[in-house]
Amino acid sequence: MKKLDFLIVGAQKSGTTTLFENLREHRAVSMPLEKEVPFFSNENCNEDAWATFCQRNFDGVSTDTLWGKASPQYMCDPRAPERMKTLMPDVKLVAILRDPIRRTYSHFQMGRRRDTENRMFEEAVSQLLSAEALERGRKQELPEHAKGYESESEFYVAWSEYGRILSGFLKHFDRKQILVLYTDDLKKKPAATLDNLLVFLGLEPGYRPTNLGQEFHRGGSETIFPHSARLWLRKRALVYRAWKLLPEPIQGRLRFRYEQLNIRKTRATVEIPLTGVGYENLRRHFENDLRLLSKITDQKPGWASTYSG
Repeated sequence: MKKLDFLIVGAQKSGTTTLFENLREHRAVSMPLEKEVPFFSNENCNEDAWATFCQRNFDGVSTDTLWGKASPQYMCDPRAPERMKTLMPDVKLVAILRDPIRRTYSHFQMGRRRDTENRMFEEAVSQLLSAEALERGRKQELPEHAKGYESESEFYVAWSEYGRILSGFLKHFDRKQILVLYTDDLKKKPAATLDNLLVFLGLEPGYRPTNLGQEFHRGGSETIFPHSARLWLRKRALVYRAWKLLPEPIQGRLRFRYEQLNIRKTRATVEIPLTGVGYENLRRHFENDLRLLSKITDQKPGWASTYSG
């Protein structure tokens, strides 16, 4: 049975949705209707499970196209690389990385939107930089898709340690199987970044989707409708029964669109609410990881100067 040709593995809050939406329009690429359909986060991700997954998400899809999937949490699930290698040893992996402090803050804001985070950002950072919290964040298994997002509050900092995370993937995959892109490049040079991805996938450069340069996720911690309203609707029997009649991929697509449209617009550049000491502690923490990342990629990202000295 055909396996995936490529996986967009993360990082979360860094542009994986943009890559997913850009590639979905390519006629030589096939991807599930829903972006973050779980597979390698499940314990039984074997051949039988893959056959079931294909029936649900690739039924009737030509095997002559490139099959791909985007699940940004995979980059931070310590179990995922080995599982991927076991089932799909030749799969190509795509990682897109954002300034780690900004990614950490964006992840925190998502928690605030979902009513799973009540701390101020400074307080959360202080707690998550402790040795015990970092250890939990690095080793904790990815929460199952259906359980919600509460436990992600442990991951804000650990999921931004790109050098450490990619080192884990390199224990199982050859460096040539991993493409590293950067969020800043995707925003400033979307066509060139897309061409880089296309060449990596073995496709001709020059393809331009209708949504090239479009922003798919706005930042911010405020929602138009509170998360509690969504939970209230889920408890209404009639609404729930009607929802369950929809195919799972359609449910996922609708959830995705709802979250996109439910965020209040904010300024493009958001001031991160940290004192000088708090910011410096976070900057120093990521400084060491940046050295490892630069060694792996043999280059420094555009935001590297923020973390030097």
